[in-house]
Amino acid sequence: MFPYKEESLSTIQQIKASRESYRNGKSLYAEGKYKESLAQFQRAVQLQEVVFGKYHRETIRSYLEQGKTALLLSSSENSPMNTVALQSFQRATRMANVSFSKALQEDLWKEIETSWYDHVRPQSSLVERLSKIFAAEDLGDKAIKKHQYVKAIEYYCEALSLQDSFVGKDSLDGADIRYKLGSALIKTSATPQAQHTLEMAYNCYMDHVGHNHPATMGCVSKINTISAS
Repeated sequence: MFPYKEESLSTIQQIKASRESYRNGKSLYAEGKYKESLAQFQRAVQLQEVVFGKYHRETIRSYLEQGKTALLLSSSENSPMNTVALQSFQRATRMANVSFSKALQEDLWKEIETSWYDHVRPQSSLVERLSKIFAAEDLGDKAIKKHQYVKAIEYYCEALSLQDSFVGKDSLDGADIRYKLGSALIKTSATPQAQHTLEMAYNCYMDHVGHNHPATMGCVSKINTISAS
């Protein structure tokens, strides 16, 4: 999904490069050069995930613009660009649920829902389908806080079932849920299942954001813990 790997740049250079890519993406979008625009937004989010983190407003906004641009490159209902758009929109909304006020969340949802309907014309609401995934994940998070690991595993598995069937297995948000599931499995001593789940998350993180991303390093730490036990 992300063709750029610029981990050799300093943090300041990465910040400047991400903002430049975002501006370039907006300019190219306005000119109708959607393929070139998408590449710039992809570069922006790949850098922002590392230097700002997934919850930062600039990261969220870049994901939104990436999704809108991908939809304009979609040639049919089953186009791979629809998957890119869906994964981008999920990332934006899932992170906005933490970082944005309720009013800003609603504005983001409306913008995404309008873009999605105009190009894909689905039979069911994108908001409703993504919200079911978010709700199951949230129940898992609450169970973890209560140390109810078996319940958490059930909820995370439910979230992943919905995630994989709707969004696909190769997404950062799916990897986030897999990381949580793997961590819960460790708590129940389900070691082989935990390792397999964490390795799936790790592979996705490596493909999307590289080895310097905090999520990738977190997976490595968990996997090493299993290996050492």
